[in-house]
Amino acid sequence: MKRMITWLSSLLFQKDNQASCFRTALDQWKRERAAIAQNHRFLLMCIIFQWVHNLATNLARFLHVPQTPLYDLGFALIPKIDTEYEFLCDVVFSICIAITISVWVSPFCSSRPSITSTGMLSRFMAVLVLAQSLRILTFVMTDLPGPSPRCKPDHELFNQPQSLSDILWRSWSGMFSHGCGELVFSSRVLLVVLCLLTVSRYGRRRRLTIYFGVLATIYSMLMISARREYSLSIFIAWYVVPLLWIAYGRNFPDELLEVLPTRQPKEEQGRSD
Repeated sequence: MKRMITWLSSLLFQKDNQASCFRTALDQWKRERAAIAQNHRFLLMCIIFQWVHNLATNLARFLHVPQTPLYDLGFALIPKIDTEYEFLCDVVFSICIAITISVWVSPFCSSRPSITSTGMLSRFMAVLVLAQSLRILTFVMTDLPGPSPRCKPDHELFNQPQSLSDILWRSWSGMFSHGCGELVFSSRVLLVVLCLLTVSRYGRRRRLTIYFGVLATIYSMLMISARREYSLSIFIAWYVVPLLWIAYGRNFPDELLEVLPTRQPKEEQGRSD
């Protein structure tokens, strides 16, 4: 485990010969405070939208009628894994999230004046909200029968919302669960692909992006093998999220997410000259 942590750290961070990590973190925090002051309203709106997405997801699960699963090419090509090995999906998902968080905090441990963690988070949340908006439209228009045994009423893990209170206030952890009724656009694969794009853009090492891409591919195959998602929902996540990322990047480059230097009034500029 110690070797693995050391290896991962070598991929994420580079040694700074000019200042200690503590001094670098202090300097970075000064930039982060200014970036937070500029982007806090936007980030707050994105956080509030997570409740909207959760509400729509619970509503779709409430309206879902269990039916026989549809034919899926991925199910025909990839054999089903035993129930006792389904935990591998959660393990790979957790590793992807952990790597993304490491990249997110990397500006505090390496000298990267042009990048802030707030800027990373702003881009991540913006694309997440756009993708979730499209996702809500997909499962509102089409209700696919759940392929997982957990979508059957007689299963012990079947947990369909039963009241208005459940729809409104059921835990936000539902966005990470394996619900039924909102399977056109995979929520988990959406997050994994978005994390891959974030690591690809802000990571310091190309190898890390390659390893992450392999993990994301393995995760998608595991989700199909565990019968938690249709191949369709995974395919949609894989091509919609990168398109949204590219479109957002062209219209809102990183320079707009960072704190721009304050311009001096013309009078002060004349005096300084």
